[in-house]
Amino acid sequence: MVELKHGAKYDAKVRRRAAKILATGVGHRALAVELGIPEATAHQWARSYAVGGQAAVMNAGASHRVYPYELKLSVVHDRLDHGMSVREVMIKHGVPSESSVKTWCRQYRDGGPEALVSKPRGRKPKTPRA
Repeated sequence: MVELKHGAKYDAKVRRRAAKILATGVGHRALAVELGIPEATAHQWARSYAVGGQAAVMNAGASHRVYPYELKLSVVHDRLDHGMSVREVMIKHGVPSESSVKTWCRQYRDGGPEALVSKPRGRKPKTPRA
């Protein structure tokens, strides 16, 4: 069993083993039991694997990606208007993060298409003094 504190990341060895197991066609529940990881984590890795293979599982959460507005909008339309599942939308559009898809759908429902426009991140730059 893998022993990590809540919120801890899994090392490359565990992720590589997970990708190898997922390649055999095993489901997320069996993966969770085999590796001794939470079922929710196994479920996320299984979805990521379906989108991007081993690379998606190995790099999960490693970097923050910024997606174009048009991609977000088409993901939301496929999910909400065409009734596609989260997994189908992830695979179709190549988005390895389930939480991104769910967040975009929630933002769209709450604020319409304008809510999907990316906003600047981080601190505002200081204005130079004259």
